[in-house]
Amino acid sequence: MTDDDRPPRPVPGPGRRAAGRSAGRAPGRVLGAGGLAALAALVPGCSGPPPAEEPTGEEAEEALTIAVADDQLERAVAGIYSLAMNSRDVPAVVEVRDAQPGELVAGFAEDGGEGDDGGSDDALVVAGTLDLARQLDPEGYQEQAAPSPEATAAAAVPTPTAETVLGLVEDAVDGAEVLEPAAAVLTETLVVTTVTAVEQDIPRDSSDARDSSVAEACDQLVVGAREDLPTPEDSLAATYDCEPAAVSTGGEDELVRRLISAELDAAVISSTHPGIEQHALVALDDADHAFPREQLVPVVDDAAAEEIPDIVGQVSSRLDAEAVTTLRRLLSGEQGLAPHEAAEYWLVEEDLIAAPEDWG
Repeated sequence: MTDDDRPPRPVPGPGRRAAGRSAGRAPGRVLGAGGLAALAALVPGCSGPPPAEEPTGEEAEEALTIAVADDQLERAVAGIYSLAMNSRDVPAVVEVRDAQPGELVAGFAEDGGEGDDGGSDDALVVAGTLDLARQLDPEGYQEQAAPSPEATAAAAVPTPTAETVLGLVEDAVDGAEVLEPAAAVLTETLVVTTVTAVEQDIPRDSSDARDSSVAEACDQLVVGAREDLPTPEDSLAATYDCEPAAVSTGGEDELVRRLISAELDAAVISSTHPGIEQHALVALDDADHAFPREQLVPVVDDAAAEEIPDIVGQVSSRLDAEAVTTLRRLLSGEQGLAPHEAAEYWLVEEDLIAAPEDWG
């Protein structure tokens, strides 16, 4: 992220589930100190959102632990939940674990809801539902996920919806409760540059990959796909009658770089990748579910469930696709923010916590 892209630090303002995003506030009449004090006494909440003081010392040792794998986005989302909980007087800290999300959640069952020495000391785990479903119920997930090699675009079976994947997780957890997931449904999208769209007669205002021009052009395209997507060539062929000239895999940032340098003609990446807007890519949505969809979700140990404040659900309802895209933009690039900083910035922007005093 360049200096031009880096967002300014916000100035704090007034502010179980919120109905929508914060509306802008119009400037009002300037009041004296006495008038402000009187107004504060009359209007609930007008003093602004509470600060999010991180626990220290003994309080930190007794704080609820939010465990997360070493993924930048998931760490930022865990940081959002942690800071929000701290702002509501429920001390919480984030710990990055060298373990798969499914292992972390399985630890809740091992401690029998008591947090004894044989199980987990974590209170919450934040993870993507796809990872959790694959790891907690691999057989159930596989039954839902893989397209048949004999399938055609006319008779393709869609991959699991976000709701289906979430249901697999809810059924698989033991000794834990799946809380409200983040509102964003994370989907894949087929992206091309505007140059490729013009060359292949793909309308730049196409909304999804079902446009007939995609299937017609596909055999001339070298397509990149995320390395964690299973059999992307089979999924494209079965769902969109798209049989690329070649398919290669890689990380999302690498795929975007190769796409804009013309090493690839198209790429399958997350619809929340900030490079789509940054490079004005033509995004063709996966309308027919060639690829599985997921959400980010907090899973709480049964022993800690009653301690979770309502703000956690409010945060989840605001973490929509726009919010996830914003977080990924804040995290990206050589000058990107650390996950904790991105979490703090987003919460202040949403008027869920007050801006720290050292922001100036």
